[in-house]
Amino acid sequence: ACFGPQSPIFLSGFSMGGFGALRLGAKYADRFRAIGGHSSVTHFDQLSIFANDPSGAYHSVPAEERSVLHWMKKNRAFLPPVRFDCGADDRLVEFNRQLHRELEAEGIPHEYVELPGTHSWDYWHAQLREMLKFFDAQLG
Repeated sequence: ACFGPQSPIFLSGFSMGGFGALRLGAKYADRFRAIGGHSSVTHFDQLSIFANDPSGAYHSVPAEERSVLHWMKKNRAFLPPVRFDCGADDRLVEFNRQLHRELEAEGIPHEYVELPGTHSWDYWHAQLREMLKFFDAQLG
């Protein structure tokens, strides 16, 4: 298997999938070329915005391991390039801004983009092209 900067695998998602992509991409950082998220949930507790009782799958996961930031800090030495974005009118924008600020404070390289938009397919469709450009730049 090819891991690290030569990995052929890129990981991205939106909303709850953005949480999965950023968290798993940071947790298993050495397996990916780059990771990203659109309008991402940034901590497990935010899943309650979208699901009545999301606790089942994460019941046994220690509280500190439920955040994107935890894994990015823990694996900062071999974290792949990270890009995430959020619409300025998205209900998750404050969480994404907070993750951006925390990553900056920790000195963890990343790209954060905030543009007009909401938590919608129209926004994600437009941003998918930008994520693919970001991933393509990692191949060069």
